[in-house]
Amino acid sequence: MEENENKDNEIIFEEAEDLLNSKPLVEAIDPEGNIVPRANLIAGYTPTPTDKTLTPFGLSKYTQVGNTQESTYDFFSNNFGISLYMPGDDTEELNKIKTRKGIETLQTQLEDAGLLKDGSYTKGFVDTSTRKGFQALLGDANSAGKDWKSTLNFILTNPKYDTSDLPDKLELDYADLTNQVLNTVKSVVGRAPTDNELEILTGILANFKQEQFEGELTNAEIAAQPAYQEIIFEGRPTGVLQQTELEGFVTPSNAEAKFQSKVNELFKPEMDFNQRREQTRNVANIIKSSVAGLRSIGG
Repeated sequence: MEENENKDNEIIFEEAEDLLNSKPLVEAIDPEGNIVPRANLIAGYTPTPTDKTLTPFGLSKYTQVGNTQESTYDFFSNNFGISLYMPGDDTEELNKIKTRKGIETLQTQLEDAGLLKDGSYTKGFVDTSTRKGFQALLGDANSAGKDWKSTLNFILTNPKYDTSDLPDKLELDYADLTNQVLNTVKSVVGRAPTDNELEILTGILANFKQEQFEGELTNAEIAAQPAYQEIIFEGRPTGVLQQTELEGFVTPSNAEAKFQSKVNELFKPEMDFNQRREQTRNVANIIKSSVAGLRSIGG
């Protein structure tokens, strides 16, 4: 009986070995969209950073070298001594952060770096949005050839964008300004402006537009400043970041609202006169109606 049991076990192991080596190999797709062999599935497949079936974060799977393609991971490793972040590394790195406070700090910094959207994540927990934001950071780190902490520090301690790309002056369309003046005066006063009024009011609106532009430009220049600075101890960088308070923001004026208010102010005497005249006309009509009513009663 024992001999039969041994034979049965041998058959089972042979069938299992045939299954592991059999084709077709396609049984599942990993998170990167790559084919996972059946043998790997049965063996308890776990992706590793050096698995060539995976794609480095933020980079292509292969790099063109002359007339051949080489694994991007191998290319960076062999030529630059850089170990790229691969799927699975995100979990490993996040698991090194042991406290909810640490996760919250990372989430805040990812948000300030533009990699995580406000309100899209649960503070203190590694949810889907947080993981995706961290994976984007690993992609930036791969592109820079740096570790993720150095990359995040660089992003946070440098200007968010180049302020030299901001417009230095406002380009005004005077045809558009003229139409705005015409429409506003007609709406507020009930008539079109005279030529003299049109010229003066167009200049006023242009000034209001310039004021709004200057306020928005000031805010854009301040917003570009780094939100963090690295703490320096005894003349040496510590790698520890400290948030900085950005000051000097202004509330830009609303050119259209300010112009409408100005039109109301300038044309108030005329509008008051028109209102009194309309009231007088209404009173006169009431009196006429009353007199006509009395005459009809009196026969």
